[in-house]
Amino acid sequence: MKFGIFLLGDKPPGVGDREVFANLLEEARWAEDLGFDAVWLAEHHFSPYGMISSLPVAAAAIAAATERIRIGTACMVPAFHNPIHLAEQIAMVDVLSGGRFEAGFGRGYQAHEFRGFGIPMEESTARFREAIAIIEGLLANERFSYDGQFWKVDDVALHPRPVQRPMPIYCTVMKTPSSFEWIAEKGYRALIGNPYQVDPELSAGLRLFIESHERRGLPTGTESVWGLLNSFVHEDEAFARDYPKRSTDLSIDAHKKYSSPFERGGAVPEDYRKYSDWFDAHDDQQYETILNLDLTLIGSPATVIAKLRRVVEMGWSNLMLRMSRGGAMERKHVFRSMETFAREVIPAVQEMELQRCSA
Repeated sequence: MKFGIFLLGDKPPGVGDREVFANLLEEARWAEDLGFDAVWLAEHHFSPYGMISSLPVAAAAIAAATERIRIGTACMVPAFHNPIHLAEQIAMVDVLSGGRFEAGFGRGYQAHEFRGFGIPMEESTARFREAIAIIEGLLANERFSYDGQFWKVDDVALHPRPVQRPMPIYCTVMKTPSSFEWIAEKGYRALIGNPYQVDPELSAGLRLFIESHERRGLPTGTESVWGLLNSFVHEDEAFARDYPKRSTDLSIDAHKKYSSPFERGGAVPEDYRKYSDWFDAHDDQQYETILNLDLTLIGSPATVIAKLRRVVEMGWSNLMLRMSRGGAMERKHVFRSMETFAREVIPAVQEMELQRCSA
């Protein structure tokens, strides 16, 4: 199993912009030094919920500060960008990082972001799929043309060329069956989960991935799938459970203020029918509920290892961990959590996997 660190760029009250990005770079360096496999970044706009408005810029900064760790986007929202320019940026980061980039994309879901860019949410799926077709075409071919609904590409040659050919392409999926069918058809990798809530049905997403591949006779291994979970580890079980509450509560408040895919009481965009229960699902979200979910990796090393046994049995191969949710935890505690996970939890999981393979 591979482990990565998920960074949203949370900006809680009292933390300045420079501090947000200093913390982000620091956690990326810690992740590399401690032996984590990847760092994953998320794109957001127009709110302190997430401050990384340009993932290629952040990825380039991390590439300059590290040597080994892979750098992924979970995810870029191509509907908000010119796909030709985004393809150029992806290629540049791949070159600057020495071929360490993992390109992940998603439709986006926050209504205020679409409104800010003047893009109808009803177009999100069509724009998302068209943009990825263009980006993939530019990265994979010496010259590329495309005549689409939203963008046209006329015999463009991309320079620089990416180091990785083909470039790893991931798509964020959660619970819409047609999305899983589409990525299986296209051969893309999957990012399953969300940064604002550990969904108790996260396992359902993995099943949808496997079933969509089975129907096509494709390999059903999960090596190309990453799942997102909240995590905080400390030797003291009580401290591990209590300490993240304030920072997580700030994250929950920001999520409730900025993250909805439609206005309360308003019409649900056609592309977001699966999210029609948004306010019912999120209005009463509490730290205690998140804490006690089976897939929340918060607690002592023994507690987290026991929870990870179920995760391994479910079939997950790769996990990205949100270790500093809310951005308001003291740096020493964030580092201690990452260090404890790396030193005590990861070796135990590796042993668990060896036992499972030899059984």
